[in-house]
Amino acid sequence: MMLLDGLYNSWFRPGLGRPHPSVAIVSILLVLTVLSFNAAGITNSTADGWLGWFFLFLLGGGVGWFWLSAALHMVARLLGGIGSVTDTLGVVAQGLWPLILTGAANSALKVSPRLGLLFSLGINVWVVVNLVRGMGQEHQLNWVRAVLCFGGAIILAELALVGLILWPLMVALGM
Repeated sequence: MMLLDGLYNSWFRPGLGRPHPSVAIVSILLVLTVLSFNAAGITNSTADGWLGWFFLFLLGGGVGWFWLSAALHMVARLLGGIGSVTDTLGVVAQGLWPLILTGAANSALKVSPRLGLLFSLGINVWVVVNLVRGMGQEHQLNWVRAVLCFGGAIILAELALVGLILWPLMVALGM
């Protein structure tokens, strides 16, 4: 029962403080399960295909979780945040829970493309709001700094990704 209470409080009453780490793990596993079912459905995969998608999303999601958490933590520190790395990892893990609803958004796309796109946009805005609120709360940043933290972290993460892609190309081409 404690896990369900933690999930409920984390999802619908995030101002009550940070829940137990198991809540973040369950949230991540639920998101990965839904995303892998979505991918398996789109590609008409079998059960083995779903398992492959799950492990692919587990690997890619783990790297993305670390990547975004590192960028958010670095920018939060630059803006005067006082939270720890584990606080940031928890914020990102718990902030992504609305992605569980992407299955419903994909179903809505089949009924009405506009409704599905609107639902997907709402889910993405919800994720951004969760991440901004969580970073502001855990690092004790005001809302302006929390928004700047999120925007700066996205830019920083994308620049690092471009560098990660271009560096091997430069080495391979002898630049």
